Amino acid sequence: MTRKNFISCICIMPLFCMQLLAVHPKFWTTSSFEDFSKGRLKGLSVQADGSLFLARKFKTILKSQQTLIWSAVYDKNNNLYVGTGHQGKILKINSLGESSVLLDAAEIDVLALAIDSEQNLYAATSPNGKIYKIDNKGQVSVFFDPPDKFIWDLVFGTEDSLYVATGGPGKIYKVDRKGNGKEFYDLDQTNVTCLAVDSNNNILAGTDPEGYVYRINPGGDGFVIHDSEMNEIHDIQVNALDEIFFIAVSERSRETAPSVQKVDQNAQAIENILGSSSVSPTAQTEITFEYDSNRSTGSVNRLGKRSKVKSSLNRIGNDYSVRTLWSSVHEIAYGLYPDDQGNIFFSSGKKGKIYSLNNKGELTLLMETTEEEITLLIPMDKDLLAFGSNMATIFRLKNQLNTTGSYESEVKDTKFLSTWGSLSWRVELPTGTSIKVFTRTGNTERPGKTWSKWLRVKDQLKTVNIQSPKARYIQYKIILETTTNFSPKLREVIVPFLQQNIAPKIESINVLPAGVAFLEIPKASVNQVQLSPSDQVSSKITGADLDISNNLISELPSQKIFRKGAQSFTWEVNDPNDDTLIYSIYFRGENEDKWKLLEENYKRLNFTLESGTIPDGRYLIKIIASDIINNPFSTAKSGKLISQPFYIDNTPPKFTVLSQKVMGRNNIFRFRVIDGSSGLRRAEYAINGGNWQLVFSQDGVLDSKSEEFEITTKSLDKGEHIIALRVFDGMGNVTIGKSTVSIK
Repeated sequence: MTRKNFISCICIMPLFCMQLLAVHPKFWTTSSFEDFSKGRLKGLSVQADGSLFLARKFKTILKSQQTLIWSAVYDKNNNLYVGTGHQGKILKINSLGESSVLLDAAEIDVLALAIDSEQNLYAATSPNGKIYKIDNKGQVSVFFDPPDKFIWDLVFGTEDSLYVATGGPGKIYKVDRKGNGKEFYDLDQTNVTCLAVDSNNNILAGTDPEGYVYRINPGGDGFVIHDSEMNEIHDIQVNALDEIFFIAVSERSRETAPSVQKVDQNAQAIENILGSSSVSPTAQTEITFEYDSNRSTGSVNRLGKRSKVKSSLNRIGNDYSVRTLWSSVHEIAYGLYPDDQGNIFFSSGKKGKIYSLNNKGELTLLMETTEEEITLLIPMDKDLLAFGSNMATIFRLKNQLNTTGSYESEVKDTKFLSTWGSLSWRVELPTGTSIKVFTRTGNTERPGKTWSKWLRVKDQLKTVNIQSPKARYIQYKIILETTTNFSPKLREVIVPFLQQNIAPKIESINVLPAGVAFLEIPKASVNQVQLSPSDQVSSKITGADLDISNNLISELPSQKIFRKGAQSFTWEVNDPNDDTLIYSIYFRGENEDKWKLLEENYKRLNFTLESGTIPDGRYLIKIIASDIINNPFSTAKSGKLISQPFYIDNTPPKFTVLSQKVMGRNNIFRFRVIDGSSGLRRAEYAINGGNWQLVFSQDGVLDSKSEEFEITTKSLDKGEHIIALRVFDGMGNVTIGKSTVSIK
């Protein structure tokens, strides 16, 4: 056995070098099936475990002038027959690869082909479906002409009985050797899309728009063995163990393909719908795609059966249990072929991909072709033929490895101008194999002539820094080569990069209502804080009660409480490099020039000025954010922002009695209240300790720093009474005065 060398290039020195520049370089890692699938494969395959290796050889054997290929079949002499559209031609490709037109039908599409035991070829055309027979001498005749508009599939059962799947309506016909046909089963569907036969001569059928799988016994008794809850059964195949494999397609997909058609009833012709999905293959969020019922002459979509899955590959076991082997919200599966070794091959419409699943359920992306869709797969000895559309092309996937293959990664956006470290990888290199690595960089999203050229970064035993220039975007290319029957296996690629340091930006400073304070205690304790009646009013005046009520668990451990005289701030900051930030907080009076430091090396996004910290007045605060923790002094950046002016007012209003007189049993009480900073907001009075009653200033609007009030009490009983007055300013400070009156 060939000796294998295992090489793992782990770059220690480059990381040390990057640490001299900054504390935290970032690493772009490609190591999974999903990661590698984002790039472009040429002559390479990807296993489910993320291994990248040389693919099987893929050779073009025919490029035709036809629009697309609907069907294909082999005879015993290795002649390949291909049904095309939209010129209704059948091509014959002999064992030497020479092609010729075998039939040019009057109809526009040859949707199905079949060969009987005597090597006669049968071709189903549409619309106005007919079945032509082309004998082994090349003589053409109409074999069967059903009344149905469309013939979707043909399959031979025992004794060369030909079963015919039709559409508009969906029926199955059974036709004998002489071309005498009769209705075998009516499926009550718009279309019978595909047929297969098991070892017991049961007919298996898939339908649209109800994505059912039917089993119909030789006596004509039908039974639905599975409801896919999708719109269409696209293909059915049976392996040597009588396991049933089928592809189901969801309804209303935006991505359709040549093998998924829609009937134009006015022209009574089959339109080829060549839409393309706008969904990025990197997207992981499930998205519901909708598409019109395909192969339909007017069917109505089912309510309540709308799948988020775009297509799926499924297996029905001998006990009729159903297992989904593969599904995607991004891709539609088309061609299907299960081999005799338990492998399943299928193709999709994303970059013309061909996949395989082994008997352990392990997925391999065998290759990406140059085609938009690979719509049909059929075996050819130990090889596999793949049929592409747009224009119709035939490929041969050989059972031997390429000698070279390349992988171009997706373009990585590092967001900012970046410095590169050393690209590293994990690779398995058998003797006679090699790996080459290249990078290129640029400052446009799509690579072009303004990007740098591909530069070799290292060989398989030497580690050097990426030589491509500093830039925002980077892409790498891997070339795997072999001179033997063994392939290298690439398992991981790591690209270290250091973003250019961008200054943090303080987006906003929020000045909270007076009286809001941040307390570092559990939220449950905050809810237990009880306020005095006066503090409750003060918190409502400033708005602190509403702000505190919005406490969230996410704010822990800093919670909001009411504390008279406190003034708090919060701020929002953005650092493009995601650095850890520290803050310096300064203040100054509105008419002052010099900033005074309140805090430095502060780490929270909120700050509270406690009562009495600075004198009453109108102030501003300045917050400076610095990324010095994650960057050397020479490259550290900072950003700053100044708040809107705010008041500090810890002095209550002053109360002055202007006059007091008694008129009968009523008392008229006049007074003036003056506040030095924030203005007056609320006034109340109470008689003999009773309930507080609201009183308005004499000008009707309580808004200025000096207001006069007049209170006329209700009729009082004889004796002495106490009239109390309390007034709140805009910062929640309260003053209380009283007057005594005697009623005789």
